[in-house]
Amino acid sequence: MSSLLLPDGSPGDSKRAWREFGRRRRAGVGAQQHAVREAGWAQTGSRRILSSEVSTVALYLSLPDEPGTGQLADALARAGLRVLAPVLTDRAGHGLHDPAWGLYSPGQTRPGLWGIPEPMGRTLPAEGLGQADLVICSALWADREGHRVGTGGGWYDRALAWRRSEVPVWAMVDDSEVVELLPRDSWDIPVDAALTPTGLTALG
Repeated sequence: MSSLLLPDGSPGDSKRAWREFGRRRRAGVGAQQHAVREAGWAQTGSRRILSSEVSTVALYLSLPDEPGTGQLADALARAGLRVLAPVLTDRAGHGLHDPAWGLYSPGQTRPGLWGIPEPMGRTLPAEGLGQADLVICSALWADREGHRVGTGGGWYDRALAWRRSEVPVWAMVDDSEVVELLPRDSWDIPVDAALTPTGLTALG
């Protein structure tokens, strides 16, 4: 693999380097800036989704240091869309590598594995992702070719195998986290677009 440059100019040709750099950058985002970004994601995301023929959206429920999905999930659910979110605990008899999906309702969440919020509504098995018309996944970075660097567990790459082939996948990142080129592995599943606080950027 050819050498890549991180946005700060230091060399980095591994996903681990990009993850560490991305986490450091996000740790420096203040509460006010984070709130402005979350409002942007909610506004741009709901505008694009509600003007489409999407009726079921699968997305992650964010931790405090991730791109915030709370306002977006609430807006979609209150507009009448079905919102599915990961259930990583084993309450429904599904292992971590074959997780379930819960039906989200505003204000109806509980802390799950690693403190990740998860819905308290009806739970679907892993293949329930096949009901989604759009999947919004977490990412630390996305590149112009549609590859993403996630948190490192490979969870979304496994989960996406259950989606319908024609269903688009969006990575939720800040505008500054869309870069020209990222390291990738053969098993990575590309995304179709980057949802940022200012809009939707087609990738690939």
